[in-house]
Amino acid sequence: MRSTKRATVLAASVALAAAPLLGVASPAVAAPAATQSVQTQTQVLDWLSLDALSGSKLLTKVKELLGRGYVPTALNVTNAANPQYTSLWVKDTARKVNVLQGLSATDLPQRIAEQVKLGYQPKLITGTGTGPGAVFGVVLERTTQLVKSELALTKETLVKVNAELGAAGFSLASLDVYGTVEKPLYAAVWVAGAAAGTLQVTLGQTVEQRGAELLTKARQGLRPVLMAVGPGKLYTTAWGKGNTTGIKEYLSLSKVTYTLKSAQLKTLGYRPQILSAEDGVIASVWSKG
Repeated sequence: MRSTKRATVLAASVALAAAPLLGVASPAVAAPAATQSVQTQTQVLDWLSLDALSGSKLLTKVKELLGRGYVPTALNVTNAANPQYTSLWVKDTARKVNVLQGLSATDLPQRIAEQVKLGYQPKLITGTGTGPGAVFGVVLERTTQLVKSELALTKETLVKVNAELGAAGFSLASLDVYGTVEKPLYAAVWVAGAAAGTLQVTLGQTVEQRGAELLTKARQGLRPVLMAVGPGKLYTTAWGKGNTTGIKEYLSLSKVTYTLKSAQLKTLGYRPQILSAEDGVIASVWSKG
């Protein structure tokens, strides 16, 4: 797909979904349950994460979780040749979402347009790979907010569009990187009326650069709001105003270390706020309180 191609969508409301759906269901209304630190099929947790599932396995989990009142707050696809999905879910019976996966660069704008007509707006977009082989997933939510989504943005275009939409009252709500190290492309979603305002974005940083950037931004009263691991294990981050106290972030985690770190942080009372995966690494940001 040419880097200049865009899919832009504007909002409305109402709903049902179009194939290929991971899950089409409104979260069931359930009685509130206490947070538990050990996950089982019967327990009701206030959040949980699923790592490295194939599209078919995620299909099963999505149908189950939507039916139990969970909604995804993060969705990442990696490895276009054999797509693997990492996702983060929270208990929220009020929101209604649909999830699509395994889409090509041509299919994605068409499916989003279909969903918009039915009342669902893009909330999260994730992509991996390049050209005709790129694979995408999207979370769509029933909402009355105005929403704009863009695909195949270059670095320069992303910065330009983010500034323009920020001036128009839109705030960046989702950001992911696909393509190649030499030619990264960005998929992004903006929503109108968000309190965050225009977010600063740093692009294509190494782990060392990203660590230094965190310290610099913290001194400016900024914290990571969105983060994406891109091709070459380079980090793109959106920064917004906020207190950095109680924030922990971990970059370049393996599947094993992410699982261990999640269990440790959960027992300490931390909740995941950001989750991204690409090129065999997982990055996450956690907060407490």
